[in-house]
Amino acid sequence: MLEIVRRGAATEFRNPSAPRLSATDLVDNLIDRAIARRASDIHFQPSTDGLLVRFRIDGLLQHATTISVSERAAVLSRIKIMANLDIAEHRLPQDGRIHLVRGNRALDVRASSVPSLHGEKLVLRLLDLDGVSIPLPSCGLSADHLATLQSIMRRPQGAIFVTGPTGSGKTSTIYACLNAIKAETTNIVTIEDPIEYELNGITQIAVHEKIGLTFASCLRSVLRQDPDVILVGEVRDVDTARIAMQASLTGHLLFATLHTNDAVGAITRLADMDVPRYLIASSLSAVVSQRLVRRLCSACKQATAADAETQMMAGMTEPLMIYRAVGCKACNDTGVVGRTAIFEMIPITEELRTMINDRASDPELRACARRDGARSLFQDGFQKVIDGTIALEELKRVAEPDAAVV
Repeated sequence: MLEIVRRGAATEFRNPSAPRLSATDLVDNLIDRAIARRASDIHFQPSTDGLLVRFRIDGLLQHATTISVSERAAVLSRIKIMANLDIAEHRLPQDGRIHLVRGNRALDVRASSVPSLHGEKLVLRLLDLDGVSIPLPSCGLSADHLATLQSIMRRPQGAIFVTGPTGSGKTSTIYACLNAIKAETTNIVTIEDPIEYELNGITQIAVHEKIGLTFASCLRSVLRQDPDVILVGEVRDVDTARIAMQASLTGHLLFATLHTNDAVGAITRLADMDVPRYLIASSLSAVVSQRLVRRLCSACKQATAADAETQMMAGMTEPLMIYRAVGCKACNDTGVVGRTAIFEMIPITEELRTMINDRASDPELRACARRDGARSLFQDGFQKVIDGTIALEELKRVAEPDAAVV
């Protein structure tokens, strides 16, 4: 049986002979503990030994506790009740939502259950509703990237694509962009699956493919709603891609996301989706690729001399000091606190438009962007290594080193 012990902001679990806690108390305390540790997700994974609970903190899963076999069913049922899921259904995946208020913080919790070998696995995604108000300058953009993006966003039309894998911070960046340009004189409409956060003053539409409400059908209807700015949560198919690119040519500023490894890959992906090259070249304004990286704990990070390889990467002859993670009470002995983003930003110049139209290869497009001053993800991240924001090992974890950084 489990007892929950408070130690400052943290909560620890042990198994003394103590009065049994209810499933409600167990779940509430686990959620409180996850919030205190800044977790983005809580995983409840059944096994022969019980229910393994892990928190995703700064992008990585960390063990929280193991709930006994005898208490597993009650805990899972409690979560399903909170999320309005069918507690009698164990064979099919289910999705639900929970709205929580903790002190002065409001959270939207997305619940997902799937059947597995040892029973249902549940994952809770914790969405801090205060996190949606992050201003664009706080997203991790360098000064030149920020100025470039703000300049492009002031244009009345064009397409801005933000790319990266799931969990790379694309939605947060685009929401920050929308909040930056939101005004009483501007009609902004988003099409999302699902809606991550509620944005005041913006019309948000949730895709529901089972009833025929797809990205493409929504986009067709939205274009009849006199929009100034449109967000397409994800371009998944040919119809959506073509309609979106056409819309960005007819007096609309369009934001959209794609799952590609880098910025140039978005151009190739659109071409592979049968979007005509001339349409890509004429409508695309910029492509932004990004990844999330863990910030070094400012309380314990330690300066160390860079090795010869790092010195060469930096192109510096004088000694270079970089920082490494150590670990302390402030960061729960992880050496990192929170995350920031690294970016690759490619504004579409006239030369690039011509090359896209002429079916230039990815390496040729990339070389042109580099000549125009575009930095790779690794190059952008390396600047954060030099200024002590992140560790070099963390950068190498999420981005491939370039042949030359500077």
